[in-house]
Amino acid sequence: MLDFTKEFKEVKIIPAVFWYIFTLFIVIVIASIKGILTGDMDLLDNENLLSLISTTLFIIILLYKFRVNKDKLLLMIKDYLEKINIKEIFGVVTTQICLSMGISLLLIGIVYFLFPDILNKLLSESSVAEASSYGGLFIAMIITVICAPLMEELLFRAIIFKRISKKFNIYIGVIISSLIFGLLHIELAIIGAFIFGIACCILYLKYKNILIPMTVHFFNNLLAFLPQLDLNATTDTSPMTNNDAISSIMFGSILLLIGLSFFIRFIINNKKYLKSGFSPKLSQDNIYLN
Repeated sequence: MLDFTKEFKEVKIIPAVFWYIFTLFIVIVIASIKGILTGDMDLLDNENLLSLISTTLFIIILLYKFRVNKDKLLLMIKDYLEKINIKEIFGVVTTQICLSMGISLLLIGIVYFLFPDILNKLLSESSVAEASSYGGLFIAMIITVICAPLMEELLFRAIIFKRISKKFNIYIGVIISSLIFGLLHIELAIIGAFIFGIACCILYLKYKNILIPMTVHFFNNLLAFLPQLDLNATTDTSPMTNNDAISSIMFGSILLLIGLSFFIRFIINNKKYLKSGFSPKLSQDNIYLN
């Protein structure tokens, strides 16, 4: 079986983080200079467009650092098409949706009973749409559905998870990389993001092909983004009540239990792949053999 966890050049964590910060810095500097010279600061104020440009540049740099070429990419795509398990992919996505929605609803209900005024203010502010035009919506969709899965899987799974696992062990690699991944998703579903990171690590180990967790990430983000597609949709900004909070806790608990049961079953069915870990890198002569 082809193993694409070892057929590309290793990329270290610190240089990868440096290039991420550097690309973001360069894009902001160029946008600032353009704004000063032209007197038009619209580009600098467009956070989504700046994020799209910097993320795209970072992905290109990572692909170069991994020494991705046409032959290896085509071979990896062929391997992906032979290995992909649609049922498992949608099972993981369903698990993540149940967990994220369950945790969010549960936390919203609990926070309401502790700090009702603060929660209603936060919910009111979050109801304001970030994208006010179809152009802005399209950019936001590209970032969320395409760029984020590409960049985050390369960074968190193919670099951070892999490097930490080799330095310590697989379990530490899974926990630390998924914890960082979760902490950088600061919305209420941060715990769901942590669990999602664990699932993607296992899929990367199981299939030895980063395109598999990228696909799961793509469908997860696509489903999460769908509610934003209607710019004309009205949002209910009425304050939450005690009954709303109780319903939120009840439905959140049910979804959380369903998601946890799916996740535990996923772990049990795939625990053997955690024991296998990463194989030593093949020599250049053996890259296309197996």
